[in-house]
Amino acid sequence: MKHIMIVVEEKGIANALNVLLKDKFLPVVVSPSSVSQSIMQRRPDIVIVDSKYSNVSSYQVVEQILNLAPGLPVIALVESFGPVARRFMEIGVYEVIEKPFDPEKFFYSINRALKFAEVRVAEKITLQEPVKKEETKDDSIEQSFFQKLSVLLAENFSSPSKLISSIINLLKVNFYLTGVSLFLRQNNIFVFHDGTGVDKAFMKDIRFTESSALFGLFMAEKRIVQRNRESIPELISELELLGSEVILPLTDRNGSVFGFFALGKRITGEPFTQTLIRFFGNIISYLSVLIEDSILFQDSVFQKELQKIVLENVPAGIIVLDNLCNVRIFNKQAENILGKNSDEIINFPLERSGVEFASKIREAIANRQAIFREEIYMKSIKKYLGLSCNFVFQGGEIVWTIVIFQDITHIREMEKQRKKIEQNQYWQQIAHQLSHEIKNPLVAIKTFACLLPEKFSDESFRTEFYGIVNGEIQRLTHLVEKIARLAETEPLVMNETNCFEVVQKVVKKFPSTEIVPQNGFDIITKIDPNKMQEVFEFLLDFCVQNAGEKGNVKVSLSSVEDAVCIIVEEKGGNINLPRVEDIFVPFSNGMNAITSLNLAICRKIIEQHSGKIGFEILPEGRRRFTITIPMVR
Repeated sequence: MKHIMIVVEEKGIANALNVLLKDKFLPVVVSPSSVSQSIMQRRPDIVIVDSKYSNVSSYQVVEQILNLAPGLPVIALVESFGPVARRFMEIGVYEVIEKPFDPEKFFYSINRALKFAEVRVAEKITLQEPVKKEETKDDSIEQSFFQKLSVLLAENFSSPSKLISSIINLLKVNFYLTGVSLFLRQNNIFVFHDGTGVDKAFMKDIRFTESSALFGLFMAEKRIVQRNRESIPELISELELLGSEVILPLTDRNGSVFGFFALGKRITGEPFTQTLIRFFGNIISYLSVLIEDSILFQDSVFQKELQKIVLENVPAGIIVLDNLCNVRIFNKQAENILGKNSDEIINFPLERSGVEFASKIREAIANRQAIFREEIYMKSIKKYLGLSCNFVFQGGEIVWTIVIFQDITHIREMEKQRKKIEQNQYWQQIAHQLSHEIKNPLVAIKTFACLLPEKFSDESFRTEFYGIVNGEIQRLTHLVEKIARLAETEPLVMNETNCFEVVQKVVKKFPSTEIVPQNGFDIITKIDPNKMQEVFEFLLDFCVQNAGEKGNVKVSLSSVEDAVCIIVEEKGGNINLPRVEDIFVPFSNGMNAITSLNLAICRKIIEQHSGKIGFEILPEGRRRFTITIPMVR
């Protein structure tokens, strides 16, 4: 029987893995501190490691194992396919498995790892001789490709250039290629964009125009090109020029070829099998979407930077005022930005251009204080302006005022999107930190649940574990789902909605809750009604828990200026809150886990609506949630 070493600290997962493996293998559980000694003494066929230990880095444990036994298959158990999984792959683990796993799939991975180990033995590779990665089989590298690609996406989605570069490198490393080049179409010419393992200076001089064989083939057939299967001399010459054995065309959403990957030879000297070509055929569409979206996003980032330069160095709107603050110059861009006709503005007081605008400039003139790229909001036209102004003096008096401004509304919107991305990354980090503590028990629970059918006749096993296991699976799965909600990036579905009706629908589920609408019977604004209903359910659930059976919860709605204000208030003390400021932080204050996560989700949803949510304990003991959401029509 094959020997499997399990390097874990927590007894629950150790026992589960031992029970799962003992009928077919010889498992042994060792601590991270005894790995070196155990590797030398036991010579295991496979090692299973956890993603987290109390006193040592899991990466150090893996590196220690591979230093002692290069090429030994190491399987890492991880919480999710994210940065931790990526790091494990980089240092040489054979495979990563997400917890909790299905026993059948787990055994499938174990058996593949054993076959890999048998190949090493057959090739007379000892534990002291590192395994050359190029000697692994096509089916193995194909199976790991999407797993690695998902990690790249998670880490580089906000940096298109890094994502494209990472995909190119992944193709080269995963399929053991001498080099990979990416060519993109520009004005009906395919030009070199990026590559690895190739002479980039030489590639940049290569052009494929409409007269080239490769261009013509893509326009006609849009198929994978294999050098050993082509008969057109011109096409073979172009492949030789690229040093390419295989070309993978990339098609946009309209079905046109917008680029291609040129794949070099395989380092192993093996040919591109038909299995591998079929696999390439399966991933081309997926890679096409990734590359196309990355290019579009990169273009938008470039445009943002260009707009920033224009804003700072080439002013768009120009207004010149005389010493009486009458407008003398009002250029075309000023007309476009402010929505005014120059005939209605020139020779008239500045106020005609906008009250908020004029007030800011007159204040600067009165204080004789120049403005340098300040930001103001023009409520009348609902625009943010980047504003600068300076003066021309004569005899110590201001005779001319030059105002330069730019519409920066779009930049503010892009900044909001950036903050949302950063916010999602923050929640992803929290989810990663908490996931380890939750998913390890799930391994043990799910293992026992899967073993239940074959041990059903064992009354003690059935009696002891049946109720507990299923109850714990539901509870922990619920927790994991809540954590996943914090990290999701699903966009809002905004609709014009009556806020009172949304609250009223939720209040029906909580008999002890009273609605005090104030002036909020008919507040119509754009929100995601389903998400907002979820917010009110979570808040009322918290308040009802805290107030108890005899408590009373009040919900009031009102419109304040351009915002909807919703207050949820109750008086109770069933939930102890030592730190009020942490109430929206997951697993804080010692609250029930589900309640804590619900409040964190509330804050996320409100902030997705560009709103704010606050919590306070009033002197008389009442507890109040205050939500403000901008009115959007």
